[in-house]
Amino acid sequence: MLNRSARYILAAIQAIMGWEWLMSGGNKLLSGVFPQGLATALNNGIKDNPNIWYISFLQQVVLPHSALFGYLIEWSEITIGIIMLGGALVLLGQPRMSGEPQHRLYTGYSVAVIIAAIVAIFQNVNFHFFMGGWVIPTFDPGKPYNEGIDLDGLLPLFFLTIIIANFALLKALTGAKTVRSMLHLSRSQPQQVESNAA
Repeated sequence: MLNRSARYILAAIQAIMGWEWLMSGGNKLLSGVFPQGLATALNNGIKDNPNIWYISFLQQVVLPHSALFGYLIEWSEITIGIIMLGGALVLLGQPRMSGEPQHRLYTGYSVAVIIAAIVAIFQNVNFHFFMGGWVIPTFDPGKPYNEGIDLDGLLPLFFLTIIIANFALLKALTGAKTVRSMLHLSRSQPQQVESNAA
């Protein structure tokens, strides 16, 4: 993952995903009514939803606190967008290996992107079920004018790619072999280098 071409491809994917999420969250925020209107949108959307278990979850958990969930959705979308765009910019720069200046910033952004991608997958899966999608997309000849796989069913695959690529980048930057040691080294390595220099 230290290869420039691989980093640039990852940066492009992260930038595209970041832009989409920033626009989605920004539209919700700038409307000024998203949190207050979420209950109405949910009630209208669940009428023909075939996922009975998901409708039950929305009615029992989300609808009673719809304004809170509305704020969480719009701000998490904006945050995910900003983190993805920032991570893309970091990837365009030279990788910072252990002991080099800004190593913690570089690895910290990779960790932040991984966390943001996990949150994004969770939200996409929820949006997918809300739109009536099922776990695995299937053929539906009755809807030939719809897309084959809805966007919320497709985006988790891109975020999964981002997660895997950022773990590979962390492994290359820290030399760690496990996820736990990657995260530990990304936090502690610069301090060890400073103490060795002293």
